[in-house]
Amino acid sequence: MPDCPACSSTNVRRGGSAIWIVYLVLIALALPAVLVFEVKAGLVGGIMILAVVAAHLILRQQVCLACGHQWRR
Repeated sequence: MPDCPACSSTNVRRGGSAIWIVYLVLIALALPAVLVFEVKAGLVGGIMILAVVAAHLILRQQVCLACGHQWRR
């Protein structure tokens, strides 16, 4: 993992605000799919996991745990 460009900390993780937006959109879509349209929850969960992995690979966003700076790799 690269160091933070703002504070040079090595304490960085994948994530950030874009990834959290993806999580929230997936939850907002999954609840009506399961509760209203009665799609199987296992299928919806599998699609959500696939979408989260794809979002991490496509967005490639990093966040520094020391200063909170966010950047793309």
